[in-house]
Amino acid sequence: DEAPQARRRYSPAVMRLAEEHNVDLNLVAGTGMSGRITRKDVQAFIDSPKVSPDTPVEAPASAPDPSRQAEVGTDEERVPLSAVRRMIAARMAESVSQIPSAWSITEVDVTGLVRLRESIKESFQQREGVPITYLPFIVKAVAEALKENPLLNSSWDGDAILIKKRINIGLAVAARDGLVVPVIHDADTLSISGLAARMDDLAGRARQGKLTLQEVQGGTFTVNNTGALGTTSSQPIINFPQAAIMTTEAITKRPVVVAEDAIAVRSMMNICLTFDHRIMDGAESSAFVLGVKRRLEAVGPDTGVY
Repeated sequence: DEAPQARRRYSPAVMRLAEEHNVDLNLVAGTGMSGRITRKDVQAFIDSPKVSPDTPVEAPASAPDPSRQAEVGTDEERVPLSAVRRMIAARMAESVSQIPSAWSITEVDVTGLVRLRESIKESFQQREGVPITYLPFIVKAVAEALKENPLLNSSWDGDAILIKKRINIGLAVAARDGLVVPVIHDADTLSISGLAARMDDLAGRARQGKLTLQEVQGGTFTVNNTGALGTTSSQPIINFPQAAIMTTEAITKRPVVVAEDAIAVRSMMNICLTFDHRIMDGAESSAFVLGVKRRLEAVGPDTGVY
């Protein structure tokens, strides 16, 4: 499906420069008003290192450490932006300025998931050669919930909503000092073990700067695991032009009221959703989140991973 940006009008100067250098304007981040692509943006893209469909995407080079001591006689240091950081900044600004977003947080009891993973992690590692984390279970639940709630798997197109027929889930990965979002295409067709293998491969190559262009394109929904950093609540920015992004937070043990008003120590996790309020309202976003919650809370000793 074609993103809204592909159908924007461009100035003759932008079109002429793009045609002269065979530049796909869908790949250029606009820094003009309302995300408009300027001639300067196209020239910056031309001057940046090129990436072909089979060429690895280089992870951003390490930027100078802002905490290091400033030059003598000054109180601050100017750190030049890398091309990747400029692109991330433009995308984030575009998302915040163009998408009227809303946010929700939901508590999930993942005690069954924690116990299942603990019971299979050693045998799974030996059999498959990759670790089994919580993330494959989460992405599986997200993919199934997206099939039931297609508005979350869409984008805004001015006078219409584009429902994406494929479920391509992006995973936010910290690669050196830049964020990379490799995409698991057709995530709904993979088993938990298949997702684990795919994630391990993509995340590893993302950190090494060895992803291909195809592997970072085509995402329809994004999952961000900020819980790995220890956070318990966060408000992510939507990966423009997608309709929503979900974060999973740290799993913590705490007392919870269970059946018959008894109190038990359970493994609890927050999931946070930011969504485009033009596309959906609270009813649709809540239905999706509760679908994810229901699936994660249903994980138990009999849950299959193949």
